[in-house]
Amino acid sequence: MSMMRVRVRRDRPTGLAWAVALAVTMLVVYLATLHAAGPDVVESVSAAPRVTREIEFAPLRGWCVSMARCATPEEARLAASGYTARGAAGSAARLDGEWHVLGALYENEKDARRVAERLKKDEGIEARAVRLEAGGLRLRITAPQTQIDALAAADRLLREQAAQLGQVALQLDRGEIRPDGARTLCAMAATEAGETAKALSAIPGAAESRLCAALEEQSRALSNRMDAVARSAEKEPAALSGMLRCAQIETFLAQRELLEGLGK
Repeated sequence: MSMMRVRVRRDRPTGLAWAVALAVTMLVVYLATLHAAGPDVVESVSAAPRVTREIEFAPLRGWCVSMARCATPEEARLAASGYTARGAAGSAARLDGEWHVLGALYENEKDARRVAERLKKDEGIEARAVRLEAGGLRLRITAPQTQIDALAAADRLLREQAAQLGQVALQLDRGEIRPDGARTLCAMAATEAGETAKALSAIPGAAESRLCAALEEQSRALSNRMDAVARSAEKEPAALSGMLRCAQIETFLAQRELLEGLGK
């Protein structure tokens, strides 16, 4: 795929409006069907007239509860290993030069600080709220319209599913959904993310496009994470909610890294 970025403009960070719907847009369904239709159809799309359009990638902002700060990645991963079974993400991440063990992702600072204070009081954990964010971007891209639509749709899917993971984890904690129901939702999410990855890989020259390759990799990684949860034999809601929170944070961090990289 030949794409030309004419202009990159950074937006001021604003709060991320988390989506809670699991279903992807009809566009993604169309693109997945297009991929399944065979090489002749894909070739006709690649031969379509090229247009120049602007895609907006909204800012990312969230608040995580850091359960511990560590000097090395090995120390962080060791400290993180015991948290997932208890309902926390247990995700090791490097933030501002330090390694953190992240427990959960929240939309606003108030919720993250409230949970951190409760962990300090009830569990004796030196938890604190840390901010994760990346500024938004507008990319002007020249390519066939369907290819531009595929990129925008992949970004929407990743954001929507990441938000949904936190919602399902919370429902498990509250007993509003059973583990079997959560696994069914994860199986659906795995299929949707996998079809999105296939649609992106079908774009001619996808591997040479930094943006396309990154979105394909993120979609495939999310599909694998969701498939792992769907196939998990865990019966305890806390263990499943921990896996979901880990997948949510890892998806969010990958999106953040992509936005920061494109903005340089």
